[in-house]
Amino acid sequence: MNSDFHILNLEAYKTPEVYEDPHSDFVAFGDDNDFYTELIDAYLNSPTTNSIITGVVGQIYGKGFDALDSSRRPDEFASFKKLFKAKDLKRVCLDYKLLGEAAFQVTYKGSKVDKVTHFNRETLRAEKCDHKGVINAYYYFPKWNEYQEGDKLTRIPVFGSGAKNEIYIIRRHIPSMHYYSPPDYIGAINYSKLECEISEYLVNEVTNSFSGTKLVSFTNGVPTTEKQQMIKSEIMNKLTGANGEKVIVSFSDSPENKTTIEDISVSDAADVYQYIAEECTRKLLLAHRITSPLLVGIRDNNNGLGSNSEEIENAHNLFENVVIRPYQNDIIDAIDDILAVNSIALKIYVQTLTPIEFTDETLVTQEQKEEETGQKLSSDVDVHTEELVNDLGDNEKTLFELGYELVDERAVDYDDEENLDNQIQMASVPKGRATAPSKLDGETKEGFRYLVRYQYAPLSVKDNSREFCKKMVRAKRVYRKEDLDREFQGNKEFNPKDGNSYNLFKYKGGVNCNHYWQRKTYLLKDDRKIDPNNPNAAKDLIYKTEIAKKGIKEPNKRQEPEIVSEKMIERTDRGRKN
Repeated sequence: MNSDFHILNLEAYKTPEVYEDPHSDFVAFGDDNDFYTELIDAYLNSPTTNSIITGVVGQIYGKGFDALDSSRRPDEFASFKKLFKAKDLKRVCLDYKLLGEAAFQVTYKGSKVDKVTHFNRETLRAEKCDHKGVINAYYYFPKWNEYQEGDKLTRIPVFGSGAKNEIYIIRRHIPSMHYYSPPDYIGAINYSKLECEISEYLVNEVTNSFSGTKLVSFTNGVPTTEKQQMIKSEIMNKLTGANGEKVIVSFSDSPENKTTIEDISVSDAADVYQYIAEECTRKLLLAHRITSPLLVGIRDNNNGLGSNSEEIENAHNLFENVVIRPYQNDIIDAIDDILAVNSIALKIYVQTLTPIEFTDETLVTQEQKEEETGQKLSSDVDVHTEELVNDLGDNEKTLFELGYELVDERAVDYDDEENLDNQIQMASVPKGRATAPSKLDGETKEGFRYLVRYQYAPLSVKDNSREFCKKMVRAKRVYRKEDLDREFQGNKEFNPKDGNSYNLFKYKGGVNCNHYWQRKTYLLKDDRKIDPNNPNAAKDLIYKTEIAKKGIKEPNKRQEPEIVSEKMIERTDRGRKN
């Protein structure tokens, strides 16, 4: 007699295989190149995994992405909000937590980023590295589990390659995982699968009722197959009801050969299922580094931290700093990289879900309070003044000490152009008389005093930047137009070939320079007649239309030609005279 034994064996989880097929341009990930589907199925079918990931993703996204300096840089902030839509950021947060990686598609118009959208990470596979070990592109296919050799793939270059459409991949570094980064809960995938298997088994057990409850044996010979089926049908009609077959019918030719049924039962089955369920929950919470189950909407029967308010507060703060912020920082870094292409530098942050009562207000800055409340404070300019001063150049600090504050800064953008001289390099930084009068200074219609100054921007350099640019950025000085729009006597080797001086306002750092002049407008605080209880009071000061209403004059083309705000490297002549 043949017997079949079926044993459920829960093996130790193995890291998904990364396979480079010599006949393919892409690198496969997981069994049948379908590891991401495995993660998605576990998320959809494991109740604990679904609850944890949904809760964590909600906290990663918080109340949305904002910028601490949005009021001072309204144009740049508007560009950020235009490029990064809320729906795309939410999807990136989900992908990053669920799949271990996330993707932005970056679309260009000319040399500027024109559009940024979420791209489904599970549809991408890495291209094989070049000889330097660099991944240069990813291949797109809608359903990799249906891919057949010869199917057409779409190749998308990585961010920074200079293509019209690029892919920016957000991922963690994991040793020995060069092509892909599994999610941080990878070690508990088996427990997600176990929850799925148990739920399917219990549903089948209840729905189909696999085991019989009665045995009817006939020992007067074995009839033909047709006769057996007829007898079985008659007995079933008599002994069973509407709930399905509960009778097992067997035939044998003697009592010694009668059918024998042995039950393999689980003692205390309810306790066993409860233990397995609780063990799955414990292991999944551990793998996701959940400091308290209540943080992701899971009740733990008052075990562990339970509902003690102080412990919940401590658990939340620990969870926020150890688990949530690293995710947020990785996404913010990606946003910063993409915005930098358009010369936008904002202090991006996530409006956290942290209750403000969880924070000791005496130990946090105004910026942290803004992050936690998600609301701009009524006197937004004043809130940032003290922190801004600590990050200013020496002579700009003087303006703040005199009572002026920065209410507007933006790149100069005017219509006409002027030709550039040959490459200019300077080894010394000019002195600026920031507090001296300027012809661009003035008073508003209401009599508010304001100043107009200029700063070398952006405040960043590369290793191969010119010494002049490094010194200008390091100095962080602001200048009057009169300090810049004149012939500057520099070192001879840094002057144009046809002279011994140059116009710093126009030429900046010379051929291929990546810097430009940023216009800054300061309004004397004591002169302002604004309602401190109006939440839009500070914002009203900085928008161009509001500035015009208050009588702050916009410079004309003669005062600020377009060349002032241009980077030499972005001009067709790269800053060369002929």
